[in-house]
Amino acid sequence: MAALATTPAIAASGIKNLPGGKTEVSLAANKALANVGGVVELTIKKYGKVALIRTSASAKGFAVVNLSCPHAGVIVQQNNGGWVCPGPRGHGSEFGLNGAVKVGPANSALKPIKFTATSKAVTIA
Repeated sequence: MAALATTPAIAASGIKNLPGGKTEVSLAANKALANVGGVVELTIKKYGKVALIRTSASAKGFAVVNLSCPHAGVIVQQNNGGWVCPGPRGHGSEFGLNGAVKVGPANSALKPIKFTATSKAVTIA
């Protein structure tokens, strides 16, 4: 994935809890997701804090990642077009916006979460 120009993550709105533990995020209610690099954050009971990221202009051009650092378990924060595991408990690992490891000590990406997307909503499994 190419580098994305990002906007600061904002709290998601227009969220519906669906049967089977799925979560639907309305695209109309989350204007940040209209542009590539847009990010919204939300908390889902079975995953904790996650980010929904616009990765391309296509209808399915999204990624959903768990924001818990796989190394330290600390919630990462958005920083310089990606994510960083902050101190004092975090160890400074850096991740791309899509969750890929850029700088250790983490040796695995932020956990991707399955989803489906339409022109109106993203449904997180």
